[in-house]
Amino acid sequence: LTDTDQMVRAFDTRGSRSLSLPEFQKLHEFLNSVTASFNFFDADRSRALSFNETLNALKHAGFHMDPPVVQAMFKRHDPNNSQTLSLDEYIRLCLFLQSCVRTFGAFDSQRTGRITLDFNQFVYAGSHIA
Repeated sequence: LTDTDQMVRAFDTRGSRSLSLPEFQKLHEFLNSVTASFNFFDADRSRALSFNETLNALKHAGFHMDPPVVQAMFKRHDPNNSQTLSLDEYIRLCLFLQSCVRTFGAFDSQRTGRITLDFNQFVYAGSHIA
């Protein structure tokens, strides 16, 4: 997927593969928030986030995930194995998380933070994660 496709998928709540004005506004707010987070947690001002900086940024955003989970996402979004995420790589990681939250929420109707999926549901969920 292109970056644009990933952004549209993450914020398209109607399944139209396009964004309404309110959806676009939410995307714009998201990008501003992610950029501000990136700049705040780039403690050494290297214009890239280390793993620990990324972990802190995600915790601050409310994602309290086990370090191995964050490490797996970090590696997926660090295509050049630099051990850091540039702003665009961090945006992609955050878009991935946004898509995960939305897809998980569709299966977690009781908002318990736990879901059970059969294989068909798993494939369906996986196909909706950008």
